[in-house]
Amino acid sequence: MTAPKIAIQARVFGLERVAEEYPQVFNEMLEAGYAGAEVRSSLLDDPDAMLRCLAERPAFTLLALHTNLKSFDTDDRKEVLQKLLERMNRAGSKYLLVSMGREADVHKWFQLAAEISEQCAEAQIQFCYHNHAGEFANGDQFFDELTGQYKVALAADLAWVHRAGRNVVEFVDRYADAIQYVHVKDTKGEQWKELGEGEVNLKPILERVTALNLPWWTVEQDSTDQEPLLSATISRTYLKKEFDF
Repeated sequence: MTAPKIAIQARVFGLERVAEEYPQVFNEMLEAGYAGAEVRSSLLDDPDAMLRCLAERPAFTLLALHTNLKSFDTDDRKEVLQKLLERMNRAGSKYLLVSMGREADVHKWFQLAAEISEQCAEAQIQFCYHNHAGEFANGDQFFDELTGQYKVALAADLAWVHRAGRNVVEFVDRYADAIQYVHVKDTKGEQWKELGEGEVNLKPILERVTALNLPWWTVEQDSTDQEPLLSATISRTYLKKEFDF
């Protein structure tokens, strides 16, 4: 088994700050020990500026982009997605993550996700659906259909699975073949916490995730009461201490 590289979702640094000062934010991520970042797709609106930034930081990867599935619900979605995929390939980004709210006609959105997944695969980009807690309203039905009938891969958010009241190890077991990306995350009640500071029993969960042999893990924390660099450092230190990653 090869140890995964560790990235971080940028939102803990503040979405507005990331949009305005991403070179400095990337420097802080590097300082905290991260090898890459997951960001909003809008950060590639100026691909030349991003490419200059990445060229100055060769040890750092713009790993993944995250957006809403609804943003592709347009007549020109194939052209819009193709332009984004071309920018991702230029930047070396390997994963496109989407999420959605509680939609009435989920099968319409499943079909859209499947269509986007196929187009991403043609561009050698891994498309993944990122879960929250609401998708568990009917047990496993949402994920069974999405990954089974529609063949869409998952970006498993471990703490949202926990918040949904599910056994996270059992979830990983059930969808092991579909999970291509993971958000390593902790929570305590309604508050997001640094890794090891919350109520999620991370050790057995991450031991199970290790067996998936994913090339990257991404630390995510939606909000923090700590200074962002300190928060990111605490979570990174946890992974080094507990797993030597």
